[in-house]
Amino acid sequence: MNTWEFDTTTGAGSEIVTVVYEYENDGETTYNESIKEVWFEGKNVIGLFSDEQFKEMDIEAAMRFQNHKLNYKQEDV
Repeated sequence: MNTWEFDTTTGAGSEIVTVVYEYENDGETTYNESIKEVWFEGKNVIGLFSDEQFKEMDIEAAMRFQNHKLNYKQEDV
């Protein structure tokens, strides 16, 4: 498994958290993409989110990861 991290805000107070996104790569594409951990002030708080909050964060993570992959490929050229 590979991981990629990014910071985002969440919750009513717009607290900054670090999302750890994991994925597998076969050299041509990525698959099994999902949020592995969400860190806030040195603690993994992934279990504290409601289903709705987690789904929203998962959608954001997927969109950011797609953008990251596009930018990463351009940098490799």
